[in-house]
Amino acid sequence: MTTFHIHRSHNLGLAGARSLVRHWAEAAERKHQMSCNMRETESGDQVDFKRSGVHGELAAGAETFDLTVTLGFLLSAFSQRIRDEIERNLDSAIAQASAAAGSGSGDLPGG
Repeated sequence: MTTFHIHRSHNLGLAGARSLVRHWAEAAERKHQMSCNMRETESGDQVDFKRSGVHGELAAGAETFDLTVTLGFLLSAFSQRIRDEIERNLDSAIAQASAAAGSGSGDLPGG
C-alpha cells in the first residue's frame, strides 16, 4: 500500500472551500465511482472517500486543503502518476475557483 499527502493553501475562505469540496465530492462520485461521505464542522468540511483499491480524505478549511490518499497494492504501481494527476486537478480547481470568486461569477471548475 502507498499513502501520500497533498497540502494546498487557498484564498477562497470557508464558504468557497466548502463549495469547492462539495463539487469535488460530486465529481469523484460521478467520474471515479467513489463513495463519498461528507461531514461539515465549524472549521471546515471533510470528505471521506473510497472505492476498490483506494481510500482517503479531503479536509477543507478556510485557508487550506489537505488530501490524504491510500492506494491498494495494485494501484501502488501507478502512485506517482495518480498523485501527479490529483495535484494538477486540485491546483486547477483552486485556481478556477479563485478566479471565479475574484470575478464574482461564482462558477465552479468542471472537476
